Amino acid sequence: MEPHIFRSYDVRGIYGKDLNEEIMESIGNAFGSKIQNDCVVASDSRSSSPSLCKAFIKGVVDRGKNVVEITDVPLGVGMFMAWQHKKSYAYITASHLAKEWNGVKFFHSSGLGFMEDENFEIRDMVLKSPVPGKGKIKTIKQGRLEKINTNKAIEVYQNYLLRRFKAEKSLKVVLDCGNGMAGPVAPGMFKKAGFEVETVFEEVDCSFPNRAPEPTSESLSALSKKVRDSDIGIAYDGDGDRMVLADETGRILDSVQTSYMILKELLKTEKGSIVANVEASRVIDKAAKQFGRTVIRVPVGHTFLVEAVHKQKACFGLEVSGHYCIPSVVPYDDSLAISLFVAVLLSRSDRKLSDIVNELPVLVLKRTAASCPDNKKFGVVERLKHRLQEEYENTNTMDGVRVDFDDAWVLIRASNTASIIRLTIEAETEKRYEELRRKFHAILENEIRQSL
Repeated sequence: MEPHIFRSYDVRGIYGKDLNEEIMESIGNAFGSKIQNDCVVASDSRSSSPSLCKAFIKGVVDRGKNVVEITDVPLGVGMFMAWQHKKSYAYITASHLAKEWNGVKFFHSSGLGFMEDENFEIRDMVLKSPVPGKGKIKTIKQGRLEKINTNKAIEVYQNYLLRRFKAEKSLKVVLDCGNGMAGPVAPGMFKKAGFEVETVFEEVDCSFPNRAPEPTSESLSALSKKVRDSDIGIAYDGDGDRMVLADETGRILDSVQTSYMILKELLKTEKGSIVANVEASRVIDKAAKQFGRTVIRVPVGHTFLVEAVHKQKACFGLEVSGHYCIPSVVPYDDSLAISLFVAVLLSRSDRKLSDIVNELPVLVLKRTAASCPDNKKFGVVERLKHRLQEEYENTNTMDGVRVDFDDAWVLIRASNTASIIRLTIEAETEKRYEELRRKFHAILENEIRQSL
């Protein structure tokens, strides 16, 4: 097993190269050793998921833990069952990555994902234990396996949300399921909630023939076109744990624009602060000030987001990649639940989505990346932390190094999932952005060259 498949937030590898059934059984065995309670194990519809899920479950039950299995569901459906029954949770998926990838995500019964040190603890347990088929793993006491009907699990999940959220007036909603796991759940749920629904790429096909499983402005051209005859568009990633909005003009909204639309209604009735990661635009600070709220910054990663929302008793949290947490909806990050809530909020308004979003100031925020080997990238960022802290007064080293100016900010951080270092810059003008881009890109490239 290659240790690099264990990332900060999950396990990911190319099936047949980095990841196979033997390795997955060993990972399940380590997970079963770590958790104190029984667990729910769910999986997406990738071609490799059934066999990997079976192997993972074997590893878990060999450690004496009972498993409830649900197949072919989005992440949120399994999460809901784990939360309702106070069980740990594992989900077999590679999220937004291409069809040849697969992996697993781990969660506590509260809905909080495993933190980096917990994922690495499982990694170390796997590295120290014999690989199934090449050495004997001791069975403590065989756990039980219970299989739950997929349609029944989806029905229970939908009914919970539909008892709480219904459209106040009928809106036309376009759902881009991206041939991913949102397809079996989202369209039916929105129709039952009272919306008129059209779909794009609803059929589940985890070879992702129509668009990339990651919802970006570039991949959502079909949604952007179709939504122009509707009120709102919503796109999901491969496992349905992230969502992106489009307004009725076809514009793809970023996470801050989406957050502002939510906060306009949410903060009328709810107290608490707002959590945002260190990459989020200053626009969220301006919006929070408008509502008399504070913004608490956290490192990049949805686990940090959910953890901070709980600890700070915040009413809302956002991650720039499209993760959101609203405890009054569900106390964890679930894009399907949040997307239904967003559509219901819009149904309460007499304004168009574009008009709401257009209230926000427009700043220039762009991200670029520089290639850097995995074994070098974190060292490069550490050296830049020390250098930039000496050169600039207003720096933040919570996650990478961020330098704040009166009219802009710059963030340099190593990716946790790719061999790159990202450079994020936000400025009030294009001219200022370009000035900072040239300067800090040169600093970053020079530091990378010196490390090679």
